Amino acid sequence: MSALNYLKAGMALVIAGNWTIPVFAEEDDRGIEEVVVTVERRATSLQDYAGTAVSFSGDELDMGGIINITDLAENVPGLEIGNSGGNLEVWVRGIGSSNNTELGDPAAAFHFDGIYIPRPAGIGSAFFDIARVEVNVGPQGTLRGRNAMAGSINAITWDPWLENFDAHAEVEFGNYDQRVYRGSLNVPVGDKFAARLAMYKMDHNAYYNDVGPQQLAQAEQEDNFGARLKFLYEPNAKLRVLFSAEYLLEQGTGYTGTNYANLLGNDIDPQSIDDPRDVYARGFEPRLDNPHSGFRLQVNYDLGFANLEYLGGYRDLVYNYTAATPLTADYPGAVESLQPIEEALDNWSSFQSITDSESEIHELRLVSPADQDIFYTLGLFYFKENQHSFLGSTGDRGTFFQGFEFNQPNTNAESFSVYGDLTWNYTSSTRFTVGLRYTDDHKERQGVNAQYRFALGGYNTDEDTPFGCCLGARVGTEGFRFAAQDRTLYNPDQDGNGEISNTEFLEFYFNGVARWGDRDTIDDILANGTSNLVEANDELGIPAVPNPNYVDPACEDTLSGDNLIVQNGVCSFVGIINPNSSITVQNGEINDSFIDWRFRAEHDINEDFLTYGLIATGHKSGGFNDSFPELPRPATYDTEKVTLYEIGFKNTIELGSVPAQINGSVFYNDYTNQVFCNVVSVAQALEITQGDFSGVVTAGDSGSVVSLGVNFCFNAADSSVYGSQFDGKFFFPYDITLGWKALWLKAQIGDADPIQDSRYQADIDPDNARFVSIDGNTLPRTAELQFNFTLGQAIDIWNGGRLDYLLSVGYRDDHFLTIYNSRDYTGAAIPEERLDDRVKGYWTVDFGIGYEVPDSTVRLEGFVNNLTNEVQPTALLITQFDNTRFFTRPKIYGVRIKWGLPR
Repeated sequence: MSALNYLKAGMALVIAGNWTIPVFAEEDDRGIEEVVVTVERRATSLQDYAGTAVSFSGDELDMGGIINITDLAENVPGLEIGNSGGNLEVWVRGIGSSNNTELGDPAAAFHFDGIYIPRPAGIGSAFFDIARVEVNVGPQGTLRGRNAMAGSINAITWDPWLENFDAHAEVEFGNYDQRVYRGSLNVPVGDKFAARLAMYKMDHNAYYNDVGPQQLAQAEQEDNFGARLKFLYEPNAKLRVLFSAEYLLEQGTGYTGTNYANLLGNDIDPQSIDDPRDVYARGFEPRLDNPHSGFRLQVNYDLGFANLEYLGGYRDLVYNYTAATPLTADYPGAVESLQPIEEALDNWSSFQSITDSESEIHELRLVSPADQDIFYTLGLFYFKENQHSFLGSTGDRGTFFQGFEFNQPNTNAESFSVYGDLTWNYTSSTRFTVGLRYTDDHKERQGVNAQYRFALGGYNTDEDTPFGCCLGARVGTEGFRFAAQDRTLYNPDQDGNGEISNTEFLEFYFNGVARWGDRDTIDDILANGTSNLVEANDELGIPAVPNPNYVDPACEDTLSGDNLIVQNGVCSFVGIINPNSSITVQNGEINDSFIDWRFRAEHDINEDFLTYGLIATGHKSGGFNDSFPELPRPATYDTEKVTLYEIGFKNTIELGSVPAQINGSVFYNDYTNQVFCNVVSVAQALEITQGDFSGVVTAGDSGSVVSLGVNFCFNAADSSVYGSQFDGKFFFPYDITLGWKALWLKAQIGDADPIQDSRYQADIDPDNARFVSIDGNTLPRTAELQFNFTLGQAIDIWNGGRLDYLLSVGYRDDHFLTIYNSRDYTGAAIPEERLDDRVKGYWTVDFGIGYEVPDSTVRLEGFVNNLTNEVQPTALLITQFDNTRFFTRPKIYGVRIKWGLPR
């Protein structure tokens, strides 16, 4: 199929009741093909849909080099998708959520074949045998299952069909040694049953490159596989049963990002870095194991007066990632900053992240026939998810920090909704729509959080200063493995006396390790149990005096009678820092309910000119934070709400002899009770909980509290998001099609509580880790100007073949990645480079060309994605000693050979 058809329609769908049959769209007498979408759960021409939506056919995705969900962002104004360490964060017109932990839920819902996906990790490998992808802008609560406050993305694969046998295969080769294999087979059995098998295999080398001496394989290498099997059964004109099952497996080196902390500390301009994926790696090669499977059952029955539909689905995801973040990007002076280089490269400090999610949905819908004056949908929706989540780290060579562990074996969520939507054809040209939804959400969690901090040091002979700092312990070296999901001890207070003894602390710590590393030393240091531990001094955070009752035989000849051990040939001691505040049992629960509604009025000026106005609300459930010993129960945050106001038009006209489509809208989102998640000290979290912002200070003052940092979410602001969006197509002679989209967006924080500046660590720099005002700042990921242009043409050539091409150009204006907007609140004359979270405006260019071999079923394609190799950050984490950035894909190019029977 030609690029012209990709732009004008792609592959359309005809839906009888709610049954899906693939067909190709037909041109009208002006040469315009309509794009048919199901954004309102029924077949509608995109030009007849009174709202904002974008649709891509599967072939258009291929020609544009879009191979996963993250690539969509460069092609849809207002859509931003960041891959933050494997966690996908979706934002629509500035509305989204960065809380991708087990406690968070996305504000923009992702669906695959209509099934809500709560954790989209690994779903990129499901992007094969795609019929189309739809991006719906604005609240979707009265239309589809899981409520979506910002909007939704729905990827729809090809269903089996009964009409004919069909087979397709393709092979793709590209740079980074990329190899992709896709195939599909549609087999009808009689006139009532059909099956479809589709498979996918993709692998490529790492986009990251280790420029250090170890030459370790680094991030963004992929080895992915996917298989999907569908069965269709239509015994008569009333009943349709569709069942599908799929298995996806993503392996490789995952996403570590690039740590800019070193070069920023040396006052190196980040823009001077030629390639942020050239890094100095350390420790070991990252490892990702991400199996993702599920099945779906859809049953439709025609009752005569309405169509009854049941939709059920189950998903099983295990995301297991172990990595050591690279030391630094490559820049002049990098090697000197890493001295001693041998020790820096041999640092095995690392993290492991595991998400084990099982989710299911059940949805029952009653849909009236579409040809009546009143069209309605009534639905019941149920969602359930069970998670076991783990995040652990090791602090290799640490003297006061040897790692942490967040282990939550039970995080359970349930959601029940009832919704209805009704459209009344008041006249042949005027329609009114009303919708209503009630949602009841429940979430609870049990688990434990722990900080492992052992003070390791040597003794001086000077009695006035007995403590000598510092000796680091090895932990996390080759062979080390957390117990993670095999942990058996979750309550460290085994005797139930309300205190965690040194013995209980060590027992808990050892229970969380399945195997010590080959070169680990901390296990030997702690092997003698509590007898060689000294009491911690809370004020200094270190042991003050030795234990006179214990003599380590290894140190008898040095300082007999002291509590000593040998570490690297030096006598030293070890103490546990604050054991009772280092481990906290987690027990949280929240129940929430809310009502959403929408009202829309449409009027046809003529058969080609639609005008509309709508108001719709969307909510995102509140939640709870980690437990603190200082609080009887976890602090909670309330429900977020967005109210969308939009008026717009869609018009198909002729400009001289050129048919054209010109659409536009203006919108305003009233975003209230907005939740921000931030790293704060426990004391500051308590201030927020109590509504006391006494920590707000002016630059240079002191007053913040020194304490352990925790991730904390709270209702912080009301914001305004408004703008205008326009799009259109021009259908020129010679099969030339020009498409365009433009967005002007303003997203401003209007009324915010002070928020702790998490870019500074409370126990390192309390003067700057204080509450600051973000009033008037711009919401993250909201470029003010955004454009996309596409140019395509299909050309019949002399030998009977057909040549077509598709050129796509996009622009994103300057925007920020954090709520701080690069501001330096310290009052410094020259802001610190490390605080810079601005993404400068940039263009992207994608190109695809295809050739249909005459008198055959073979098609040849070439493509290049990100032609100019524009690499920009899409997600960012700034802390006291970390500045990790995740980037858009580099330039990808290749060739593709397709073979397929005519449909």
